[in-house]
Amino acid sequence: MPENPEFDHLLHCVPDVAAGAEAYTAAGLPAHVNPPYLGFQNAGWRLDERYLEILTIVDADEFATSPFGVSTISWQPTINQLIAAGGGALNFAINVTDVTATQERLLEQGVPCQLHTFTREGSPVSFQELILLDAPAWAPFFITYTPDRVTLVKQYAAHLVDRGAHDLTAFVIETPDPQEAARWLSELTELPVNDTKVELPGGAVWFEEGPADRLTALVLTDRPLTKQILGLELRGVS
Repeated sequence: MPENPEFDHLLHCVPDVAAGAEAYTAAGLPAHVNPPYLGFQNAGWRLDERYLEILTIVDADEFATSPFGVSTISWQPTINQLIAAGGGALNFAINVTDVTATQERLLEQGVPCQLHTFTREGSPVSFQELILLDAPAWAPFFITYTPDRVTLVKQYAAHLVDRGAHDLTAFVIETPDPQEAARWLSELTELPVNDTKVELPGGAVWFEEGPADRLTALVLTDRPLTKQILGLELRGVS
C-alpha cells in the first residue's frame, strides 16, 4: 500500500496560547483556542485537513506523565527552549496511509523510531504517531488518523476550517547544510527533492543555509499582514 505522505500539521511553541492565537488572527490567519488538557494547551489555524498547531505547556508535572509527554520526552528540551525564547516552531507531522507500514520500512532501513497510539475515553477519534529517536530537532514525525483525516474534519472539525486570505505554500528550515538535509528528508519520506526543496504535498519543505538548525518561516500564498509571529517568520509568494 502506498504511504502517500502529505503535510499534516506544524507545531509552533509559544508562552501563551491565547495570545498566540490572537497574533495569528491579527496576521490574517484565523485561529481558534482549545481548553487545556493533560497539562498542555493548544490552538490552531485550520486550513483544511492541514493545520498549524499553536501550543504550550501549562502544567509541566501533569504533562510529563501524560501519553503526550511520555511520547515526546526527547522533544522537551527544545520545547522548553522555544517557549523561554518567546516562541518558535518545533517540527512538523506527515500524514501517511498506514503509519505501521512506514515504521516497518524505516526500521528495515535502520532508522530508529517508536510508535505511539493516542485515544481519548468516549471519543471515536484516535491516531498513531511514529516518532524518530535519533534525528534533528526539526525532523518530522508520521501520523495516521482513525477515521482518516478527511472524514475526521468533515464530521468533527468542519466548523473550525478558516484559511482567511492565505494558504500554506511551504515552510523553511534553516540548517548548516541545506542540500544534505534535503537529501536526508527525501530519503526518509521517499519524496522527490529539487536541490534544497522537498516536494511534500500540502506544504513543501525548503532548506536554507544558516546556523539555527530549526524551522524558521512559513511561506504563504499572499503577502502576510505581519512579518513575524512569536519567533516564526511569515513570507508571501504571489
